[in-house]
Amino acid sequence: MRFLIFSVALSVLMPAIANAGLDKQLDKFSQDPQWRALLHYPRSGAQSYVDDPRFFLSPSGHLDPLAELQATRREFISQPLRRCDYPARAQWLVDRSLIPASAPVCDEYREWRETLDVQQVSLVLAASYLNSPSSMYGHTFLRFTPGGDRSRSDFLAYALNFGANIPPGENDILYAYRGLFGGYPGLFSMQPYYQKIQEYSRLENRDMWEYQLNLSMAEMDRLLRHVWELRDINFDYFFFDENCSFRLLELLEVARPGIDLTSPFEYAAMPVDTVRAVVDAKMVDEVKYRPSKRLELETLLETLSESEQEWVRRLAAGEVDELDSALAQSRQAQIVFTAYRYLRYQSNRDVRSEEVAERSLRLLRQAKALQAADDIAVTPPARSDFGHRTSLLAVNAGWRDLSDASAQASLAYADLNYRISYHDALDSQSGYPPGATLVMGDINLRWQEREGLRLQEFTIMDIRSLSPRDEFFSPISWQVNFGLERLDDAPSQPLVAQLSAGGGVSTKWLGGIAYAMPGVRMEYNGDFREDWRLAPMVNIGQVWQGAVLSAELAARWMDFSGAGQRKQLSATANYAYQADRAWRLQLDYRDQPWGDSLGVELSWRRFF
Repeated sequence: MRFLIFSVALSVLMPAIANAGLDKQLDKFSQDPQWRALLHYPRSGAQSYVDDPRFFLSPSGHLDPLAELQATRREFISQPLRRCDYPARAQWLVDRSLIPASAPVCDEYREWRETLDVQQVSLVLAASYLNSPSSMYGHTFLRFTPGGDRSRSDFLAYALNFGANIPPGENDILYAYRGLFGGYPGLFSMQPYYQKIQEYSRLENRDMWEYQLNLSMAEMDRLLRHVWELRDINFDYFFFDENCSFRLLELLEVARPGIDLTSPFEYAAMPVDTVRAVVDAKMVDEVKYRPSKRLELETLLETLSESEQEWVRRLAAGEVDELDSALAQSRQAQIVFTAYRYLRYQSNRDVRSEEVAERSLRLLRQAKALQAADDIAVTPPARSDFGHRTSLLAVNAGWRDLSDASAQASLAYADLNYRISYHDALDSQSGYPPGATLVMGDINLRWQEREGLRLQEFTIMDIRSLSPRDEFFSPISWQVNFGLERLDDAPSQPLVAQLSAGGGVSTKWLGGIAYAMPGVRMEYNGDFREDWRLAPMVNIGQVWQGAVLSAELAARWMDFSGAGQRKQLSATANYAYQADRAWRLQLDYRDQPWGDSLGVELSWRRFF
């Protein structure tokens, strides 16, 4: 009788004890970093980055990793075929003996894996492209390379991309606004790798760097299982933090459990910085460089004399069909091949007519007949991850002599300057595109003895693209700048909101880039006689860029009609004594309606 009572009691208590043990086990596993990574929870956050309820099996799964784990386990046990939708989760549960190891046959997933046949994964960085808001900071994506003979062809590789899902016809201004403030969903997408080459290397003329990752087969398997789970799943998309680069770091954390790549980038994730983090984590075995078609063409042209370049231009334009027979065959081959590449470059940018197609084919046949070599030896520039980091902290000390008798005779000051991102034309050029300035969120606080501490300048955005023109290329140089700026040489030193924009031309000159850009400047201040002021503006200058030394001579003229003309001359030099440290010296003279002034400023700059 006692035995019977004991047996009944045990049969009642054992399930309860087992359930209590399971609940404790599930609670522990729900805080496992790998489970949180599969759900895209930040390391220190309480809510998943995934904004799509279809991704979760629990209504509170985006807020409660335990609830999601419990719901996932129940779903996989009651409906084993659901494992096919979540192969990474299923394998994680099997590895921890939370569900049976026996798995259903998942034909769609198996066919997808066989099609990809991934044997190597690379992180690809496309260089920055200032003419597109979405690509100003560069772009990263993953390359999936198949095995065997298929690995030798770019046409058989695939690219995994994360980007904003943009409605057709969206204008750049609206895109920039929504990209900053989260107006678009972000999606992962898969496409043939050669399409990315076409987009970046041929159409946008962007260099590409392929960072071959040292992932094991088990890590690649884990990565691909999770990629399958994310198909058609929406995330919020933001330019600065939840962007292409951040999402890829999350994937790599899933692939290699225990590694922390995302924590430093929860507020801002610049593509080049995320690449640097992957390199620093020793996840890269080899780096390959793929130059843009524009750079390949420029390399070819540099090997030719001025007279040979004229032959290239005339052949490409169809002005002549044959070369001077006095030229050596090797030079003819080089000229004809360069003309062919130049015509292809032009046709990639313009609508390709039948006549241009015939001319291109004729040049190609001539190049083959002359046995022209089709390989182009391009010297790679400095890698982007070898350049300076993208955030800046600077300390400035300056002095300005004022001629206005109503003001102080001189003005001494000290500044604290913080820049969120990214690069200006005088920063160390190593790893950055020539002629480019892209500054976002530049805050300058100034201390003066009589005025104390106050905001001197807040640059929301400052972009300048200097693209030199020559006989073969005719891009437009342009600039735009808007934010708050204090007129520190005026008697009342007003803080004005300003928007400046212009476009013009630049050319290579004296070992640097000379530029001239007319434009307009608009200012607002409530203390003005008229709240708004508008002035035509002209900027001219010469900039020299280098890895260590950079300098710029600049002049600016503005005419505010009834408010008078403003003129400014400046000379600036930058000395980067380390990759992330520099000194900068600036001298400037200003001729303003309220008087003229002469200033000097020394700045110590630290990138991080």
